[in-house]
Amino acid sequence: MNWEIDLILDGFLTCDGVYKKDLVDAAIERRTEIIPHLIRILQKVTSDPGEYLEDDNLMDHIYAFMLVGHFGEPAAHKTIIDLFSMPGETAHDLYGDIGLENLPMVLLKTCGGNLDAIKSMALNRAVDDFFRASAFHAMVYGVVEGYITRDAVLEVIGSQFTGDEADEISDFWGLIACFAVDLYPEEIMETIGRAFEDGLIASDMVGRGNFEEALAAGKEACLKRLHGEYERFSIDDLHDAMSWWACFNPEEEEDTPADPSWTPPLSLPASPPKKIRAQNPRKQKAAKKKKRKMAKKSKRKNRR
Repeated sequence: MNWEIDLILDGFLTCDGVYKKDLVDAAIERRTEIIPHLIRILQKVTSDPGEYLEDDNLMDHIYAFMLVGHFGEPAAHKTIIDLFSMPGETAHDLYGDIGLENLPMVLLKTCGGNLDAIKSMALNRAVDDFFRASAFHAMVYGVVEGYITRDAVLEVIGSQFTGDEADEISDFWGLIACFAVDLYPEEIMETIGRAFEDGLIASDMVGRGNFEEALAAGKEACLKRLHGEYERFSIDDLHDAMSWWACFNPEEEEDTPADPSWTPPLSLPASPPKKIRAQNPRKQKAAKKKKRKMAKKSKRKNRR
């Protein structure tokens, strides 16, 4: 069927519990024509997210996000960064886990081989810590693509443990520490050791043992594992990347335990989980932060 662009976009507009495979195929077939429309959807959400925040059934911004990532469209790169750099919880509310899980790959695929904007996002304290971590994750994936060297990424990660990069109770340091493990952390182990001593890295996210295991395995093994992760989370096959989401399988979602947290790379499964839950992780983040804040207060007390 020769779908008209307007029909494709109208079909993406709302979620009815069905993955629009035919429409995705039609969009891919008419890639050149539809890309400007997809970018305009993302720009609209960025400039005026209110409509999307009020209506949970709107879905075209999610199809647009995944499609421009699949296309590797450089013209969408700045818009993607602007979208996920919005202050507060707006991007979480708009994308939930879908943004957290897929943002690293979408950032990388749309960058055109230039990681400068991604690096700026990663270092920007005004950006949500989870999305900053996604930007670091994209840089790690850039090593796989040959856009940047392992040493360069590890150097940037190693510079982020002074304690001034995020709020005291943030998960930021634990997340980027995971990426250091993925890259083989030998060169920054002194920094990592201090970060553990200072209580920056939460041991429930990544422990000293994970670093020891990586060092024992060696650089080649760590990078091989990273390549495997990259392949598992590829969006080259968009149907494979999207069709299993819980929002397209509502009958299964009821039986799925609610766990909207983003799992860091160290704990990624050997194959993608059965469902993605497009939920806001704020409640779980708040609980974690409260627990971590209490733990850090206890540590400071014990040091006196």
